[in-house]
Amino acid sequence: MTKANEKSKINTPINESEREELIRLREENRLLKMKIIYEKKLQALLLEEEAEARKKQR
Repeated sequence: MTKANEKSKINTPINESEREELIRLREENRLLKMKIIYEKKLQALLLEEEAEARKKQR
């Protein structure tokens, strides 16, 4: 692709449905990232809790 073609694609305005789709995808992406962070923290807490339980059993 030439630089002229790249520039024309960059400057092409998007229509309303494309804009809405981008917004929806950004929100979905943000939600998925938050879910991953939550699951990692939960897993770390559970592992910590298991380690403490093992210490108490000894």
